[in-house]
Amino acid sequence: MASSAVWRLRTIRTFRSAIRSSALRSKKSPASSEGSSETPDAASLMGQRRSGLAVGFAVVVAALCLGGLGVLGGFATPAHSQTQSQTQVGETIRVIATPLPAPTALPPAFSWVGGLALSAENPRLGGVSGLGVGLVPSGVERGVRLLAVTDNGDLLSGDLVLDWTDEIRLEGLAGNSLKLYPIRDRQTDLPARQAESLTAWQGQLALGFELRHRVGLMDGEARVTDLPIPIALRNLRLNNAGVEALATLPDGRLFAVAEGVQREGGLRAWVHEAGDEDWPVLVYEWDGEFAPTGADVSPDGRWLVLSERRFISMREPLRNRLVRVPVSAVEPGARLDPEVILDLDPILGAIANVESVSLMATEEPGSVLIFLTTDNNFIGLLPTMLAVLLWRPG
Repeated sequence: MASSAVWRLRTIRTFRSAIRSSALRSKKSPASSEGSSETPDAASLMGQRRSGLAVGFAVVVAALCLGGLGVLGGFATPAHSQTQSQTQVGETIRVIATPLPAPTALPPAFSWVGGLALSAENPRLGGVSGLGVGLVPSGVERGVRLLAVTDNGDLLSGDLVLDWTDEIRLEGLAGNSLKLYPIRDRQTDLPARQAESLTAWQGQLALGFELRHRVGLMDGEARVTDLPIPIALRNLRLNNAGVEALATLPDGRLFAVAEGVQREGGLRAWVHEAGDEDWPVLVYEWDGEFAPTGADVSPDGRWLVLSERRFISMREPLRNRLVRVPVSAVEPGARLDPEVILDLDPILGAIANVESVSLMATEEPGSVLIFLTTDNNFIGLLPTMLAVLLWRPG
């Protein structure tokens, strides 16, 4: 989480410039206005990738399918058992969902599906750091349910609407609204803040937290129970170096990697099996600059895909990229050597703070939808961004 005051000041200045560039670009690009999901009263809410930095603000549709928070009782894959829970009524917030213009160019293996910039009067929309798509059924036709967690300890739920005919296209956010559910610690009943990662595991959501470093399981009441955690995390100071990325492997193990806990010239990563207290250690190769911020496994189970971010200082722009590691390499004691598959800078721009990635299958064999989201660190000038790409790994 690049949450320093320096980052905030720099991004505010850069975003003002991006607004001007985006306005000029939108006049020239029909894509900037097609499929707008803005409602007639959206103006009242305003009160709510490099040529043109706003060309690719990546939005994570902060959306959680709690369906009354019984939302977790319906994971799409058979491996996830249904969770029985009481119903929790979430807060509905109205949002402006502004389509993002398409990037000017992408590598052959990737194509643009769409993107949204989300903003709202409600200050709780922001800080999105963990994302899961398609984990539970959508509540709308042609919809995809998104679940997301925020730095302030909210679970967000909403439905993206896609056109699945011919080329897949993102049309907008259903109802221009999201649901928010406060996440709380089951033992203390205090807010569970600084959630940084999310994955479906053992019929619940597994969440990674920083500052008070831990991994917890969230049930259908949005209550978190801590798992036994690796020794290396227990002794960490209150900082942003903890578990930034979680993913569930095809064999059911939980994979975790830290943003700043070093080991043998790389970053510490772990695998964990349900019922065990041990977290066998791996090494995630690190170039000293780019660190993992999100992870998910491809639908065919072959690839572990991670988002990585570089943040050095206010003099250097943020940089983001996607990498992949063979799932077959994820074993205790291994060294994981990520391969770069996509430079996100030409798509998202210099102020995008990508913290989440989630993958979803399509009806086309071998193709994968990649959902990316940004953490705006609750800076009012910056929207929460979601970008969707189609990937054909080959």
